[in-house]
Amino acid sequence: MVDQVNVGEKALITGASSGIGRALAGVLAKRGYEVWVAARRQSALAELVAEISANGGRAHAVSLDVSQPEATEATVSKLNEAVGGFNLVVANAGIGGQQQPVARQTLSGVRETIETNFLGAVATLLPVVPSMIQRGSGHLVGVTSLAGEVPLPTAADYGTSKCAFSFFLASAASDLEPHGITVTDVRPGFVKTPLTDKNSFEMPFIVELDRAAQIIDSGLRRKKRTLRFPFPLALGIAAGNALPTGVRNAVIRSKRPA
Repeated sequence: MVDQVNVGEKALITGASSGIGRALAGVLAKRGYEVWVAARRQSALAELVAEISANGGRAHAVSLDVSQPEATEATVSKLNEAVGGFNLVVANAGIGGQQQPVARQTLSGVRETIETNFLGAVATLLPVVPSMIQRGSGHLVGVTSLAGEVPLPTAADYGTSKCAFSFFLASAASDLEPHGITVTDVRPGFVKTPLTDKNSFEMPFIVELDRAAQIIDSGLRRKKRTLRFPFPLALGIAAGNALPTGVRNAVIRSKRPA
């Protein structure tokens, strides 16, 4: 059953073939958004479109690989023009990085992580900004990570990409909020997705996927500037960052050795 709150509004969600993007697309469609779901895996998107349609929503599949930023920018720009301007864009697609100590990370691996998680995300958002400014409304959303707030072993490339995107979103908010555009930085901790299923380390306070989608949707409804969850992990990271650097790093290494 479709909620009538956002009927007639259009949303683009990247990384929608699985995980947070897929779950959030379903929630937004139930809110009345007409959704364009973007990813590389077209078979998974076709299943999602069929599922949303069966529940009374409207959805369209878009082939998009955000690891190619220039192509992403061109695709989103054309699509935004074709649909008459998106009201909501969620830059969610990303990868988990090399998950290796710095001594074993490579420049090509770092480049891939940065190009996908940062440049690809920025390329998703920038093309829609002029039309949002012209209308005087719109909502830009970036899915970053709590990992961007704390330097973790084996996550130099991943954490850097997410921290950079958070900084971009903060600056974008300063620029765009006077034009009536909301910018939301979603910083999840561990969410049970195919990406985190590959992790071999402890993931405290891991959140089930459906619950994560509901938390994000609630934050978007309230037009939150920054959305950190789960609360116990976000609080723990904030407290840890208040410690002397040497103490903080020793605690982190004891919990998650490189």
